[in-house]
Amino acid sequence: MAQHHLWIWFLCLQTWSEAAAKDADSMVVNGILGESVTFLLNIQEPKKIDNIAWISHSSVAFIKPGVNKTEVTITQVTYKGRLEVIDQKYDLVIRDLRMEDAGTYKADINEENEETITKIYHLHIYRRLKTPKITQSLISSLNNTCNITLTCSVEKEEKDVTYSWSPSGEKSNVLQIVHSPMDQKLTYTCTAQNPVSNNSDSVTVQQPCTDTPSFHPRHAVLPGGLAMLFLLILIPMLAFLFHLYKRRRDRIVLEADDVSKKTVYAVVSRNAQPTESRIYDEIPQSKMLSCKEDPVTTIYSSVQLSEKMRETNMKDRSLPKALGNEIVV
Repeated sequence: MAQHHLWIWFLCLQTWSEAAAKDADSMVVNGILGESVTFLLNIQEPKKIDNIAWISHSSVAFIKPGVNKTEVTITQVTYKGRLEVIDQKYDLVIRDLRMEDAGTYKADINEENEETITKIYHLHIYRRLKTPKITQSLISSLNNTCNITLTCSVEKEEKDVTYSWSPSGEKSNVLQIVHSPMDQKLTYTCTAQNPVSNNSDSVTVQQPCTDTPSFHPRHAVLPGGLAMLFLLILIPMLAFLFHLYKRRRDRIVLEADDVSKKTVYAVVSRNAQPTESRIYDEIPQSKMLSCKEDPVTTIYSSVQLSEKMRETNMKDRSLPKALGNEIVV
């Protein structure tokens, strides 16, 4: 029966709190995931408190001051073992915060012979930020200057995270800088911050345009350009040498053919009969063709051997030293 009246009392408190919410004090409370948060009631006269009802999406807890001990009734199962009330102040503590704990909390404070005082708390849950990560990308430009982009990010995507850079003072997670070899090395610090924590990391930019080969695309292209130029020179040279070789080879073949055509063959016929030997002489074709109108003339030369020479010839088969010549045309 008492439990039934308690639920009726909670419903009435919720109705009254909605009506009084327009005039209630409201504040924002930031909590850290896994840690605890305290809702401060700032009660001036604790002895006048009759009861306090805490409501969120539904009833959370009912607090009844006692002579020796404050009685706390937890009406929401998800808060079991995680709620605590500070004696004499009646502030509410929620331990081991979860993301689902975020939301609006109302405290209806009822004093003896006084109107209900309603206080509203907007609870936000955040994670503690870990060290941010800084990534850099560089684009080389003329005169060895580099356009450097620094990007700062946290490990997990979080809400209400702000970024700032020092010494530039940029309020963004992206920082654009221009660096040249004449500039001194600079250290840039990124600070990531949310309502409950902050963390930072630094990076030093030290002559990126000269120390890092990737920042010099011209140097990377240079060997390839030299190789291409070498090929452009070598290929025509090889073709020219091959052409000269071919021409020389053809000329040698032609000269060999000309020599073959101009060769004069002398045919010597030695008759088995001892009476005479005949020697045939051929006139070169070049001489014959030099004058096409003249008839072809063949000259026969007959050589008469003496009797004595014939005998000697029969012995050693050598040509006679003294010959009698008879030319017949």
